[in-house]
Amino acid sequence: MENRNLMKSKAIIYTRVSTDEQNNGYSPLDQKEKLYKYCEHSDIEVVGFYHDDESGKSFDRPEWIKIMNFLKRNRNSVDIILFLKWDRFSRNVAEAYKTISSLRKLGVEAQAMEQPLNFEIPESKIMLAIYLAAPEVDNDRRALNIFHGIRRGKKEGRWLGACLKGYKNTRDVNNRPVITPEGGKQERLIKKAFSQFASGMYNIEELRRTLKKEGLNSTRTAFWALLRNKGYIGKIYIPQYKEEKACWIDGMHKAIIDEKTFYQVQEILEGRRKNIPNKNSTQRDEFPLRGFLLCPQCGRTLTGSASRGRAGGKFYYYHCSKGCKERQKATDLNLNFEATLKKFSSHPLTMKLYASILKDKLKENSTSGKYEMEKITKDIEKQKMRLKNAKEMMLDGEFSASDYKEMKIEIENNIEKLEREEMAFSEGMVNYGGKVDACLKFLVNLHKYYVSNNTAIKQRIIGSIFPEKLIFENKKYRTTKINEVVTLICNNNSHYKGNKKRKVAIFSTPSCGVESERFELSSKQGINKLSTCVAHF
Repeated sequence: MENRNLMKSKAIIYTRVSTDEQNNGYSPLDQKEKLYKYCEHSDIEVVGFYHDDESGKSFDRPEWIKIMNFLKRNRNSVDIILFLKWDRFSRNVAEAYKTISSLRKLGVEAQAMEQPLNFEIPESKIMLAIYLAAPEVDNDRRALNIFHGIRRGKKEGRWLGACLKGYKNTRDVNNRPVITPEGGKQERLIKKAFSQFASGMYNIEELRRTLKKEGLNSTRTAFWALLRNKGYIGKIYIPQYKEEKACWIDGMHKAIIDEKTFYQVQEILEGRRKNIPNKNSTQRDEFPLRGFLLCPQCGRTLTGSASRGRAGGKFYYYHCSKGCKERQKATDLNLNFEATLKKFSSHPLTMKLYASILKDKLKENSTSGKYEMEKITKDIEKQKMRLKNAKEMMLDGEFSASDYKEMKIEIENNIEKLEREEMAFSEGMVNYGGKVDACLKFLVNLHKYYVSNNTAIKQRIIGSIFPEKLIFENKKYRTTKINEVVTLICNNNSHYKGNKKRKVAIFSTPSCGVESERFELSSKQGINKLSTCVAHF
């Protein structure tokens, strides 16, 4: 030890600064200059210089790792690791003591230029504890201040953190961070994601891939979370903290998705709505009838595939996958089906008459609907009164503020649910006339709607009109059943003929020769049947 003291000490100079410390007197250049001058004045040889732009919370820093690797490879080549202050060394007491112990095992001493310690004196350990604890306490205090600042901002209704897709970061009149609708491509794609998924025609992964091609980059997990995020209806999420439960509050930012569409999406995601497309369904424009055709030989469902010709082109066929020789050109069957749809016609004046009858009948049957609306409205008022009473009881000291907050969240969730029911019910009552007109317009222009739309909607139309499979034989389609509404009003008053014992050509008879029904609406069933044959656009 005496020989070593006579020798010139060798040191590695280490500087560190985190991003938020750049302007607080800890510039890397200033640290470096002070340390080099100190070594020159104290006759210490500098054998290395390392600098980290990293936090002091841990020693997982690139340059510090290099120092430790160097010391392990070159034992006894360094005496001191020299830094400006102990907070440059670490802001984590436990990690600091562990690293000091590791350095000592390598024969190296950690030392701060402006806070020197003589480790041969036992009392110096007290000062070391103070020097190491003070930066950690400062870090914890700053982190806590930031946490409460963010929480306070969220309670004020400001969206803080990563910006929602479809929005952009900006500042309000007080220079505080807020988000506003982007007004461009991303906002349009977000709106499209919600509206198309709410239609029930797309499974979530199919829709994500389609939108990705248009420019909405999102992983599966992120896309699922996107469709769940109430931020798009103008809400702010307040996470749980101590006795405060997590909740959503009204935000300052503008909603880009209306609540009706948002909650339709939630119902589909939670499995409360039917007609959700099969997760593994495949759709190809060449095969809109795939899944709707039966093999005329064995009765199994036909599939579709492409064959490559000798000249290199592709040819598409519907065929049986169970060994039958049934094989039909896809283009022929697709065109024949489009021609078949042209048979679904009705006189415009007749349709107007049907519409008038439907609207009058629905108006007569709206009494029960009004009763339901009144019940929901009373339930909402009851919940609001409960909230008011709870607040008064809290102010009178009958229970604590934390109990009130818990009750408030529960009651507000009940009110939100009831208001959604009220909105959906009200819209159904007010817009039944528009729905009837939309249904009848669809039926009048059935062929045009089918030809002009994509494969997903084509398949929706096919499934709505034909509850059971189709068979293509002798250059025409036949089926066992057609949607009752379609047979009643889209036959152009043609007479029904047929045989009960066999499958029948379309429109030769309704449901295999069963006597035709009259167009009569004695209940809500008529409009329900009518709505089943309309695809969602």
